[in-house]
Amino acid sequence: MRPDGLGWREDADCLALAGGKICALGRAAEMAAWRGPGTEMIDLAGGYLTPGLVDGHAHPIQGHDLQIGLDLAEVRDMGQLRAALAQAASALPPDAWLQGHGLDPSLLAQAGHPADELEAAAGGRPVFLLFFDYHGAMVSRAALARAGITGPRGFASGADILCDAAGRPTGTLLETEAVELVRAVLPRLEQAARLASMRALFERMADAGLTGMHVMDANGDSLDCFAALEAQAKLPLRFHILPWVNPGATRAELEAVLALQSRAGRLWRVCGAKFFIDGTIDAGTAWLHEPDTQGGSTGPHWPSPEAYSEAVRFFGERGVHTATHAIGDKAVRHVLDTLASLPPPIRAAARHRVEHIETLPDEDVGRFASLQVLPSMQPSHAVRYASADLSDPWSQRLGPVRAARGWRTADIAATGVPLVLGSDWPIAPYDAREILACAVARRLPGRALAPVGAEQTLSRAAALAGLTRHTAYVVQEETRLGAVLPGYDADLTGFSVDPLNAGVDELGTAPFRLTVSDGQVTHRLAK
Repeated sequence: MRPDGLGWREDADCLALAGGKICALGRAAEMAAWRGPGTEMIDLAGGYLTPGLVDGHAHPIQGHDLQIGLDLAEVRDMGQLRAALAQAASALPPDAWLQGHGLDPSLLAQAGHPADELEAAAGGRPVFLLFFDYHGAMVSRAALARAGITGPRGFASGADILCDAAGRPTGTLLETEAVELVRAVLPRLEQAARLASMRALFERMADAGLTGMHVMDANGDSLDCFAALEAQAKLPLRFHILPWVNPGATRAELEAVLALQSRAGRLWRVCGAKFFIDGTIDAGTAWLHEPDTQGGSTGPHWPSPEAYSEAVRFFGERGVHTATHAIGDKAVRHVLDTLASLPPPIRAAARHRVEHIETLPDEDVGRFASLQVLPSMQPSHAVRYASADLSDPWSQRLGPVRAARGWRTADIAATGVPLVLGSDWPIAPYDAREILACAVARRLPGRALAPVGAEQTLSRAAALAGLTRHTAYVVQEETRLGAVLPGYDADLTGFSVDPLNAGVDELGTAPFRLTVSDGQVTHRLAK
């Protein structure tokens, strides 16, 4: 094993696989005895083989079901949105839903009553548009009517149906409980077509270098979908799944998530519980020590933060991994305080992690290492949703001091704690090349933009470890995943360029030569 602990041998140029495992590795001349009549030979032709790349945070089933309709990522103002909706509506029947995703929440400042704006632009059709952070939506009057939304409602999570002074819904829905009221009445794909579309998505993920994914939800029928797909044919990726524990969960709901820990297939298994302690900076629903510049982000999602802490303790005492979405600085501190309150033997019985960590003061940087709590972060968010000059909506909403503390990957990694990396797809692309490029350069490959927080770049070794060794460690599978060693599962990624030395733009765009999951070739670059 290399001294830097990356998980592969520098002197080996050949390996043998059988039964989904790595049997042996060494020099080609030494490996001739492993060849047999049924052997398939694969030549990487000068490529570079690493442990399989694993996205440490994604929503493959939920994301699949949300990526419907117009991609609104490039819409910058209400005029552009109205034009896009009018054009799309012209091709639809009069009563058909018009759906979209990727909308910038900052458009709310221009919208007044979005329900009326969308109604007019779409010719009275029901409209459902998700924000790019998937923590809110704009909907039309017709959509509100179909969902039976006529005024404000109370939600345990702090979700909100925004209403005017007269109690009339404006068409803005914030956070999951509110958004799901409309999603529940949207048209659904027929199940066979839905499953086929999911498999095609997973195959594209394998083409992008991934051998596995940590799934941060098991909402609705997600687990049934994994089981149905695996019953049809072997899955192209390995999935570790953490079902949601929703804010304000009752004891019965905690027990229900606990009962799911026994569900598994060959390449998927439930292995933890996913919490939300806050929302997002952009929507003003994060939890900060001080309000944001618009007076938002002042509280947690859980009605009682103490109840959140008790729920985490419930799983910790039973040796179940937990992952908590915590974006604001006060949210992160509350999660760390919660885990610090667990007796060390209980805290050590499972691997607990904090997801996102978008702004963090100096005094909390070292606490992950001291508590042995795993940070899980998404480098591409720092690049896609912030800018070097702090002119973007995220930075403006935080203010310069807190924005300067954004996505402190290098500072946290320097404390010695294993740092898990991922995409949070569909919030950002799942392509492992982008994750790596943003981690090591804090900019998107192929774009001549100033790095965002250049002092937070990671070394190549640290970035690769964040997608291999550390993703295995956080689910307690470091003795079978995350390394190219005999006896380990044959999950492998073949780069066409040297991931430790290639230029950032080359690293971020060069195609992968090979992807192998559980010994099965799931992607091979055409010659």
